[in-house]
Amino acid sequence: MKRILSIIAVALTTTGIAIGQSEFDALKFIQPEINGTARYTSMAGAFGALGGDPSAIKDNPAGLGIYRKSELTATLGINTQETTSNWRNGNTTIEGLYSPSFNNLSYVLAIPVSSYSGTNLVHSNFSFAFNRLKNFDSSTRINGGSGSSSSLTNYLAYFSEGISGYDLYEASDYNPYNNIYIPWMSVMAANAGLITEVDTVNNIWESVLLPNETVSPYYTLREQGYLNEYALSWSGNFNNRLFLGATLNFYDLEYRSESEYKETFSSDDGYMSLINSFRSNGTGVGFKAGTIYAPLDHLRLGLSLELPTVFAIKDLHYADLKYGYQTNSGFINDKEMSPEGDNNYLLQGPFKYSISGSYIFGNKGVIGIEYTTSLNSGSMFMDMQNNTNNYGFENDSIKALFNKQMMLKIGGEYKLTDHFSLRAGYAFASPATSDKLGKEFNPNTIRTDVEYFVPSGNTQYLTAGLGYRESNWYIDLAVMNKVYDEKFYAYNSGKLAPGRANVAGMVTTSNINVIGTIGLRF
Repeated sequence: MKRILSIIAVALTTTGIAIGQSEFDALKFIQPEINGTARYTSMAGAFGALGGDPSAIKDNPAGLGIYRKSELTATLGINTQETTSNWRNGNTTIEGLYSPSFNNLSYVLAIPVSSYSGTNLVHSNFSFAFNRLKNFDSSTRINGGSGSSSSLTNYLAYFSEGISGYDLYEASDYNPYNNIYIPWMSVMAANAGLITEVDTVNNIWESVLLPNETVSPYYTLREQGYLNEYALSWSGNFNNRLFLGATLNFYDLEYRSESEYKETFSSDDGYMSLINSFRSNGTGVGFKAGTIYAPLDHLRLGLSLELPTVFAIKDLHYADLKYGYQTNSGFINDKEMSPEGDNNYLLQGPFKYSISGSYIFGNKGVIGIEYTTSLNSGSMFMDMQNNTNNYGFENDSIKALFNKQMMLKIGGEYKLTDHFSLRAGYAFASPATSDKLGKEFNPNTIRTDVEYFVPSGNTQYLTAGLGYRESNWYIDLAVMNKVYDEKFYAYNSGKLAPGRANVAGMVTTSNINVIGTIGLRF
């Protein structure tokens, strides 16, 4: 009873909370993507100075001013994803899935301005658009083979050093999950029997594995969800030379994942399994402004600015840790399930800008180029409950190890006839982080997902498509192949003994998206 009262007293007097986020959450939600109408996608999104497309508006709102007619547009797609993984001496593992996607729905209201208005404004256009910015659907399997000397149990023993068993083990009068200073992962490992306290004075823990015992690791991950944008835009056309625009953006975020990390032990038919279920829901708000200037009839130059987007996010997660081993009395299974953890926080994205240009070759074609980057290195967490920064560790890591991400897009269109057009494009995005990034939990974290992925090299986009146009309607088709590499770590073992250090796996993901758009002009 005395212990319970002391914990309650601490909870009432401290301003700290158990931390539930990592910088990898920011990485997942803020990275740029190419997603939109079929014409936009087929030209790799290089529309910053070109405009005249519903998806171009989300990059540079000034592109709305190019419209001369009102327009209603809808876009559907099919996303296919394939991951190829190699880890240690395991077999190459290929996993794939496909899913339908509703990419875009937009309405453009083009309003000509009377020449008697006394201004240089010739069009004042408005737009409402729904855009699917991200599709999180993904499936990954990674086989680590056999004979690994590195085990999650060793990491958990190291991570739990300095914590007494008195604080970790559950009792009739004590629930360690309510202790805001104790990491949930250590609580689960101790109560499931994966780690044992061997020095109660210095609080030293050891893994249940024998000194020379090896493991066979295996990992699976299933992700689902989306990031949607709802955009209200305005743009003015001044003498067909200068275009100004602004957009107010609202965001809807849903992300779900379930992962399992499993190790089979080389003796006693033993095994461990860590299953994590995770869900994020959130809303956000942002603002963009841009301009397009046409110094010549066939040349356009564009500039756009995006203020830091702010998301309000709620996370829910729980974990299931299992440990089984053979004894003379039979096979024994131990299990520990965490309570459902939740956390509410703010996530702030980087300040971005883009510069772009396009050249129109008479009535035969167009080429566009766009460069986008950020002015700061990434996002910041903030606690929503008391508006204080309880995420100093994570924010410092973001500042130190997140890069000022850059994306370059090049695309072109060639008109075969007055009605048919061919399109193609290429884009790449630099890695958002340093390859030195590792997931290091705070000592009071309630998170239990110890695995992480680190981008390795640029993300590449190859795109192509075609379109058919009449005066009052059109239809476009596009295909996009997105390829990127990541390093996979089952846990951060950098501080363990050299023989226990974890080896990174390599995962290559290829996304092929087939997209169709239909538009009506009036």
